[in-house]
Amino acid sequence: MPAVLNPSTEAGETRGGGTHCQAVRVTMLDLASIVPYYTGHLCTGLREVAEVQVALASVTYQHDPQFFRRRGLRNDPGALDVMSKLRVVPAPLRRSLKLVEYCVNLAALLLRSARSRPDIVHVQFLPLMPYLPVELWFLKLARRLGTRIVYTVHNVLPQDSGDRHKSIYREAYQLASRLICHDVEASARLVSEFGIDAERIAVIPHGPLFADTAWQAPSDARARLGVAPEECLILWQGIVRPYKGVSFLLRSWRQVCAHEPNARLVIAGTGDSECVRAVKDEVRELGLESRVRLELRFIPIDELAGYYHAADVLVYPYREITTSGALMTGIAFGKAIVSSDLPAFRNLLQDGVNALLVRYDDTEAMAASLLRLIRDRSLRARLGERVREIGLPEWADIAQQTCECYRAALGE
Repeated sequence: MPAVLNPSTEAGETRGGGTHCQAVRVTMLDLASIVPYYTGHLCTGLREVAEVQVALASVTYQHDPQFFRRRGLRNDPGALDVMSKLRVVPAPLRRSLKLVEYCVNLAALLLRSARSRPDIVHVQFLPLMPYLPVELWFLKLARRLGTRIVYTVHNVLPQDSGDRHKSIYREAYQLASRLICHDVEASARLVSEFGIDAERIAVIPHGPLFADTAWQAPSDARARLGVAPEECLILWQGIVRPYKGVSFLLRSWRQVCAHEPNARLVIAGTGDSECVRAVKDEVRELGLESRVRLELRFIPIDELAGYYHAADVLVYPYREITTSGALMTGIAFGKAIVSSDLPAFRNLLQDGVNALLVRYDDTEAMAASLLRLIRDRSLRARLGERVREIGLPEWADIAQQTCECYRAALGE
């Protein structure tokens, strides 16, 4: 059996001697550990919901092997959990071995589900969907076994892919009893583009990540990073991918540097080797080596929090987005924000009220907004105060709404 995250609650009981009801047995599926921080926070919240028992089906997160354990969770990969522990393996061989490990684990999970059928398989991420149909087969077989599928739609379609994978995602979404979106725009797309009944969609917000890290005084965080007190620090943080607009930001930053000598941009985050190399090359070609600090690596949570505490401005120059965990993280730190003017961002950000919004790829507007914040400390403080007023959801509330979604799926 997979490891149950709330073993203190017996099936069929509620905590505190409340009304007896059948506990919902859930397999939380992020088998390749693609969104481990979201999955970990959600599982921690669900652990406190008496009506739910959750098994976390995931390999160890390679970059942060102790993350699940720190949150009091036990992950169960199914059969193999080897690749997350191997460090020196050539990239092509690593990809091949991870594919084999993933397929073995998916098969093991299916066999286990056939013996002790979970009520719900809650899908967080299916990394092979655009390339191989094995995950689609898994969902179909799980349904035949009587298990309901709940699918969290972090991205309506894979980023940087256009519509070429639309048909397979339409089929996957139709297999789900319930779909969870983080905002109404994503929900509307599922209805209009994929023909999903609105009644099958639950809009449950994304929660903040890393908000429970230890507070650091900005002056101390800046000193640890070697940032001068008078220097304005601009932070871009995330996984480096084309749709996240690093190239757009760097072209805008060159204009900033021509007018303002007292500011520095930090690009912090990991990515595949091709994307990382492209960022390094562009920084060099634009002559920005002295004005851009590149931290192109996985950054541990406590160190990452230090960058947020040290930053004066956070920037999100994305070309497209369905949901941004990086934005939710930034909001939790209460810093001035500049972002692309996208529907998913407009759900939380208002131009001139709690952030500055610019059209994607308008380098002059991006540069002007950054210059405005670099030069106006009071504006930075005002926008930071207003963004803190957004009021991010608590994970306990998110977990309770997710439980209600499970009940709705089982009540069909």
